[in-house]
Amino acid sequence: MRNRCIPILLTLLTVLILLTACSSGVSNTAPAATSNLDGATLVQEHCSVCHALSRIESSNRTAAEWKTIVDLMINRGAKLTPGEETVVVDYLATTFGK
Repeated sequence: MRNRCIPILLTLLTVLILLTACSSGVSNTAPAATSNLDGATLVQEHCSVCHALSRIESSNRTAAEWKTIVDLMINRGAKLTPGEETVVVDYLATTFGK
């Protein structure tokens, strides 16, 4: 019985080592585009997941209206930090504002 367990244990150990070696190159850092707080990039990455950009581009709203809409989207699950939210609202108000 002992002789049969050794090859199985060695095989499992080899697989574990290979999996560990292969996964060590995976990066857990955030994409650079999100961290540089570019409004157009943030809208592309976060808003266009649910909305066509043409829908956003055809909306002419005040800064206060964009703030209300962005807050609503965050409440519905959009992942924006407070700093990113400010950049997105400023971008939308400047680019597609009244």
